[in-house]
Amino acid sequence: MSELSRIDSLEMKIAFLEDTLEKLSDEFYKQQTQVALLKAQQAKLVEQIRTANDANNGEANSSDERPPHY
Repeated sequence: MSELSRIDSLEMKIAFLEDTLEKLSDEFYKQQTQVALLKAQQAKLVEQIRTANDANNGEANSSDERPPHY
């Protein structure tokens, strides 16, 4: 293998690796954005559940009441 063909081969491999790295970086950014969005949604849902639980704590829950025969 001549030196020029080896250099060409290495340049092609480097170009491929750079392209792959850029694609992976873009995908990582998309996933990080999705994770941040999901964390925000999860925090909102937790707050809604806490609010609903707090509202229900003030009310008598039929499952918490003693049956009339006690």
